[in-house]
Amino acid sequence: MNIDNPKLIKQLESLVDNRQDWLFRFAYIRIGQREDAEDIVQEVLLAAFKKLKEGQQVEELDRYIIRSVSNACRDYLRKNRPQIIAINEAASIPNSNGDKQIHEEFLRISKLLEDIPQEQAEIVRMKCYDNLTFREIAELEEIPEATVKSRYRYAIQHIQQRLRKEKSI
Repeated sequence: MNIDNPKLIKQLESLVDNRQDWLFRFAYIRIGQREDAEDIVQEVLLAAFKKLKEGQQVEELDRYIIRSVSNACRDYLRKNRPQIIAINEAASIPNSNGDKQIHEEFLRISKLLEDIPQEQAEIVRMKCYDNLTFREIAELEEIPEATVKSRYRYAIQHIQQRLRKEKSI
């Protein structure tokens, strides 16, 4: 067993205590389903715990968990794409009172980002909603920081053009 393992397990426990709600919102904003977002976060945390308990090395645990949740959301969307419904139909789906605010936020963000390429939309979510720096996004996405910045810039330009166009109509 790795000597750093108990330390990493403590670090995981601390991450769960401090960031579990943030990780849930991170997943929810990407997939729009409360139960599935909760399942994704729980499965990622459980897998990380098992990996650490088995003595496997994990560098930068926080980044590893965020990247794992992001990848799990992408996998979920790939597998469940036929079940995705239109934004205007989603507004009529009943939610519990606790979900109403986050669901409305999901709808607003989805509407703004629906015409943008997926890789640009994800950068905007990470920067604006998840409050990650360009460097952190670059590390998570495993792309150069300059690419992150250019995708962000193009996405914001596209959103601004769309908002101006809607305003003039």
